Amino acid sequence: MFPIRFLSPLVAIGIAGYYFLPETTSNILALARKYEERVPVIKDIHDKVAIDYAKIRNGAVKEVEHVTDKLGITTSK
Repeated sequence: MFPIRFLSPLVAIGIAGYYFLPETTSNILALARKYEERVPVIKDIHDKVAIDYAKIRNGAVKEVEHVTDKLGITTSK
């Protein structure tokens, strides 16, 4: 009885999150973009941070690919 009482809420939360979270996240992002448009300074900072993040992420991916090539590790794409 204990495993059922313990696991059933976790399973329910997981299923609900899988179902509701993408739509909720999308709504929150749309609302944030709407507010950012009202304040151009924040939008400019957000765009700059997004560009900087993309550069860092792309550099990290290239570095990891370089290291895996040197080590002979194959990755599936």
